[in-house]
Amino acid sequence: MVWMLPNARGSEIWVIVIATYMIALGGFAHVVVGSMEAFLLVLAGEVAIVDALWGCLLPAFIGNVLGGTVLFSLLAYGQVRQEID
Repeated sequence: MVWMLPNARGSEIWVIVIATYMIALGGFAHVVVGSMEAFLLVLAGEVAIVDALWGCLLPAFIGNVLGGTVLFSLLAYGQVRQEID
């Protein structure tokens, strides 16, 4: 979103809504949102902290890092593609 928002010019809310909707539609986990859910489950005694870390936060973190890297790479390539060719 950091790369899309400066060009949105008045439609910033729609960029956020669509990005959030796509994450939810795909069933993807976001590490920030997941950490809050895991924290509340640990706080309520529903899940052990180790299970929250290994079962929720670590996979979401790895997915966010890999997904973000791929997305950034594609966006960066799209910006310089004409200069390379």
